[in-house]
Amino acid sequence: MVLFSLLTTPAKTMRFYKLFIIFSIFSLLSACTEKAEDQVSEDIHPSFSELPEVSEESSTLSQQRVIPVQFSPEDQTKADKAPEGMVFIKGGCFIMGNDYTQEDEKPEHEVCLDGFYMDRHEVTQARWEKIMGFNPSKFVGANLPVEQVNFLDVQKFIKKSKGVCRLPTEAEWEYAARGGATTRYFWGNMVHEDYTWYEDNSSETSHAVGVKAPNQYGLHDMMGNVWEWVNDWYEPYYKMRSKNNPPGPETGESKVVRGGSFDSSAGALRITNRVWLHPKNKVFPKVTTYGQIMNEVFNYIGFRCAQDLPKN
Repeated sequence: MVLFSLLTTPAKTMRFYKLFIIFSIFSLLSACTEKAEDQVSEDIHPSFSELPEVSEESSTLSQQRVIPVQFSPEDQTKADKAPEGMVFIKGGCFIMGNDYTQEDEKPEHEVCLDGFYMDRHEVTQARWEKIMGFNPSKFVGANLPVEQVNFLDVQKFIKKSKGVCRLPTEAEWEYAARGGATTRYFWGNMVHEDYTWYEDNSSETSHAVGVKAPNQYGLHDMMGNVWEWVNDWYEPYYKMRSKNNPPGPETGESKVVRGGSFDSSAGALRITNRVWLHPKNKVFPKVTTYGQIMNEVFNYIGFRCAQDLPKN
């Protein structure tokens, strides 16, 4: 009867419904808040003993792992017979070039190579001076890579080395640099300072060879430190000549340079990047971020040797 008397007029009825709705909403919100607080306390406050330990190594290198190439017993025998300072590069086929960058890196094409040996490190100043009797480098140090050498200088070094050194072909260089990877760099698609000296970590100087971690074949400094001459003449795009052991063009005006250097941007370190330079040139055409070409007084170009496998 009391409830009925309260609802006898429209005004009283409306007031009652408003109070009832407000009370219901308040009760529902209170219940949800208590449940959410209980859930949060359970989910985001686990015991510290249950949290995994994260070290600098596990947070970086574990995501950028470079796994050494595994050889069969037969290939391991060849690897064991590598000349001093060299590693065995097992022959195989790969996709050379890059359809998504500069025009002279196109088209992607399959190349197959025989096995060969390659220097683990870039040729050092100590090694150069022992053969040549002088040191042309700007940054001087026995274990630093030799630089300021043009293509003809390298040919004189090769001749004096009496058969234990030749320049790799461009295809051999890219195949070895990849280490079987199909990513932008041999370690992944993002630059990683554990593997390279470049403009962001080099302090504008070259560094001792072998400091940075190697690629899958055990080669150091394939990306960065100093640029590297290869044996091929340069052409603005790849012409399909030979799928097997391509030697590059027969003639040309400039030779190919690969790998980037300590003053290169991260983009210039990509495996497929190609630069060209006249064999006699001591001046290096550097392309800026905005596409401008600047002539560098110092070329920061070195090289590493390759060797054919002994014939059976």
